[in-house]
Order: sequence, then C-alpha cells, then structure tokens
Amino acid sequence: MKDARSISELNIFRDGQRAGILRRTPAGCEFTFSEDFLQQQNFAGLCFCMQKSQTCLINPGVNLFPFFAGLLPEGLRLKSLLRNLKTSEDDLFSMFASIGDQVIGDVYAGIERSADETQIPKLREINFYEYFQKVLSGSAIMRDEAIAGAQEKLSASMISFPVNIAKENCRYILKLNPPDKPNLVENEHFCMELARKCGIETARTSLVRDRDGNNGLLVTRFDRVWNEKSGRFLMHHQEDACQMLDRYPADKYRVAFNDIVRGIMRHVAAAKVAILRLIEVYAFSYLVGNGDLHAKNLSLLVKSGSRMAEVSPAYDLLCTYIYGDHKMALKLDGRDDNLKRHTFVDFAGRFGVSEAAVSKMLDRLTARFCRYSAVLQHIPMTEKQRTQLEKVTKKRLQDLSPQPENA
Repeated sequence: MKDARSISELNIFRDGQRAGILRRTPAGCEFTFSEDFLQQQNFAGLCFCMQKSQTCLINPGVNLFPFFAGLLPEGLRLKSLLRNLKTSEDDLFSMFASIGDQVIGDVYAGIERSADETQIPKLREINFYEYFQKVLSGSAIMRDEAIAGAQEKLSASMISFPVNIAKENCRYILKLNPPDKPNLVENEHFCMELARKCGIETARTSLVRDRDGNNGLLVTRFDRVWNEKSGRFLMHHQEDACQMLDRYPADKYRVAFNDIVRGIMRHVAAAKVAILRLIEVYAFSYLVGNGDLHAKNLSLLVKSGSRMAEVSPAYDLLCTYIYGDHKMALKLDGRDDNLKRHTFVDFAGRFGVSEAAVSKMLDRLTARFCRYSAVLQHIPMTEKQRTQLEKVTKKRLQDLSPQPENA
C-alpha cells in the first residue's frame, strides 16, 4: 500500500457510490462533489454538515474536515496508528488515508488493499492482543504497555478495533481491557445488559475469551446489517454528535447536552421521540454512574436507502463512578451532578416534550433499574467501590423517582 503521508487525494464513497474527491492542500483540505453524486436523489449531502454543492468545500487551517476526523480511531489504536505512520498528531489527512476504508458508517475512502486482513476464523483460536498488533501492521503494542496520558478518559483507554469473523453474517467491534483497568470490558458488558433490561435499545454485546484466557467484549455493529435478499451487508450512515455539530473529536467533552439536543432536532423527523430517547440514555448514565457519556457516545443513524435520521442504539455505556469519575461529561442546563427529577422535566419541556411523557419514561426507568440493578454486582470491584456505588445509585434513584404527594 502507498505511504499514506504521500497521498494528496482520496476518492470518497457513500453507501457504495462515489461522492467526490477529498484533497490535501497547503492551507488545509477541500472536498469536491462528483457530478453523478450531485444528481443522486437519495442523499442530501455527504453528511449533515457537508451538504451538496457545485462549488468546492474548503476547510482552512486543518487538513481534514471535522466529519472525517470523527471517523478516526481513538485512544491506544490512534496512538499506535501515529507511531506506525511516523507522523504528527495534526496530520489527520494521513491517518484517514491509512484507515479510511475501515471506518464506522457508510462514508469511506476508496483505498486499494491486497486482501481483507481483518477476517478471522474463530475467536478462541487467536490471542486478542497479538491479533491487535497484526491489525496495526506490526506496530509495537504490548499488553503490558502503559497508556500515555493518565488524564485520558476510560472509553479512550480501552483497546478497540473492528473484526470480521468468518462465516458469520455480522460485523463486530472487539474491545480489550487496558493494562491499568483489567475489568473494563466486563464493566461495559454488564452496564449494557442493565440498560437493555431497563428498556433502552443498545448495541448487542457478549463477553468472549481467546485461546489464552484473555477476556474481550464483542460488540455487534448496528451500522452493518446483513441483507439476505441481496446477499451483502447494508451500510447505515452514522454520525456522532461532534460530527453532526461540525466539531472536532477534541471537543467531545466541551459540548453541552443542550447543544446536542438542539442539533438533533434539526435532523430527525420525530423530534420529541428522539429527545426522549436521548434523555433516557442520559438519565440511565446518571443512575449507573457513567461519567463518560460524551458527545461521541451519542449518535444519529440513517438506514441504507432512507433519508430519515433517528437516534442510534446506545453504546459505550459503563460505570466510571467506581474509578473516581463522579460527574457527568455532558452538562445539562449547566449541571453535571445533583440532577433531580424536575431537572429532566424542565429541560424536556423547553424542547416541547410534555411532563407526562418524561415522567412516564423516568417511572419506567427507575422501576426497572431498581429491579435489575443487581446485574452491576457482576462487575469486578473492591468492597469499597461496591459500597460507594450502592450509596450513589440509591441516592440518584431517589432523586429521579416520583416523590410522595406529602413530601
């Protein structure tokens, strides 16, 4: 494969159709739509913030548009990619040129490769960490390597990469424990299980083990769905809140929940339904102690062949409270802690969602959370952590539950 640092142009596709050319320029980058794509009626644009235009779209100062930057991996995989390419952190174009055909959603770069190196026979036949090194083309990533940046949030510290398992009509993301948090995949799995029991639509997860007994979390991708009739995978368009708001991934903790809701209202048909689903995920995250619900962990999905956007299934839900991360990543009305039932009711009301609808959702959520919260006991943690988690979930449940009339 050609050295990504020397590539100056990339053919960009959306759902299998050539959309245009992305170019690296001395001043930044630019994108030109193809004439055929401009005539296409199925798409209003490449993404929400890059609508069809006869003129060239220009991104000054940075060599990659925010939307494409949002397709790059995070955490250890990103650091490994930088090392492997021998380039700098601001050379986003080269990074995208290297992995732009292996990204989430239906927008990707057309990159010539000799073979699909990501297909594996069975998970139990490999060592997850050795396979991760292979995916990164020999980059020196070892299981016991320290993760740079102690300030890095948990979701960014987890090792995560796409895998295709032979003879299976699903596509997956495989997540591995980082060296300093040996039970993070178990944490996420049981939080996701609890979310499903609470009635929240989530990505499907399962705990898996490799030939040497290492645990991993296998997440079924909802942006790839097998179609029996066509005999191929349908590609659904997916954009996280940063991409939707035309913000770079570095802003994922700077965006407020209010901004995300306002942005999503512009793109979905059933706005009130979407807002209620977002608030439900936020409220669940508050109950479970998930301080890492940032702007890249909330997404919109546009299914193949449709132009209607909807809130995607929830993903990357975990409990960060037991690691000392006690506040919400996204502020809601300027608050990141001590949220009450009326906080959600008042917030939703300003976006046209009735108090009755929010109350019904919170009643169902708190009742099911109370009923099934024992699932969290399966997360490996110390007795001190367990006591702290039980105390905070009890308080937050009381804060979000219906109050007695004489209270």
